[in-house]
Amino acid sequence: MSGVDKTAKARQAHLYDMIMIGVLVVPVLSFAVMSLLLVFKA
Repeated sequence: MSGVDKTAKARQAHLYDMIMIGVLVVPVLSFAVMSLLLVFKA
């Protein structure tokens, strides 16, 4: 039983890691896209 619980906890921790990475990456990507659009428009 403890093994199943550990894998579930690990999966949840991995999910939290992915969410944190997404929160950090999305603004950077959107900023890069906006600057690229500005460069191509100019």
